[in-house]
Amino acid sequence: MAHFKTKSGIRVYTVFKKNPDRRSVSAGTRSRQGTVTTPFSESVRIGILAALLMICLLFSGGCTAFRPQPGIHVSPVVRKDIVNIALQHRNTPYQWKEESPGGFDCSGFVQFVYRQAGFAVPRTSTQQFRSGYEVSRSNLKKGDLVFFKKWKWLGTILSPSHVGIYIGQNRFIHSPSPGGAVRIDDLDSKYWKAHYKGARILLE
Repeated sequence: MAHFKTKSGIRVYTVFKKNPDRRSVSAGTRSRQGTVTTPFSESVRIGILAALLMICLLFSGGCTAFRPQPGIHVSPVVRKDIVNIALQHRNTPYQWKEESPGGFDCSGFVQFVYRQAGFAVPRTSTQQFRSGYEVSRSNLKKGDLVFFKKWKWLGTILSPSHVGIYIGQNRFIHSPSPGGAVRIDDLDSKYWKAHYKGARILLE
């Protein structure tokens, strides 16, 4: 390495010989600031992040366990409004693929009621089930959605075939099937208890 000096107007170059015994940094290279960087640090970091992501997906359902619990800050007044809107449309006839005061299918009824309360939810019961947050039956609150399966055993692994809105006291309101109308049923009745699939919170 050459070092430049000025002494009495005379240019002097002092050359320092490289020390052959000087040890290099085995784990990497030394930067100008004196920090050590390793050539594999970036790939190692990416590998760690990928491993953490895989663990997250495998054991927490796509990291849903790390999201804030929804619904806990929703005012009881909002939940009551949802129930009141639903009750206003009691006895409205069932109409497949409809979501208007003239008639509803089950998921159309849910979408209409939520929209009137100021919440946007998906159209079908399958989409509603997948987009919501799971809630246990013992923690159901007014305005939560309850889902049902068509087949008692096979329905456990299939998408839900029906949905209703929980209104409290173990009851829910729903648009049941062709020929029927919006009505209130009990979750503990023989049929609904046997075909109950789960519940979801869609309020955030």
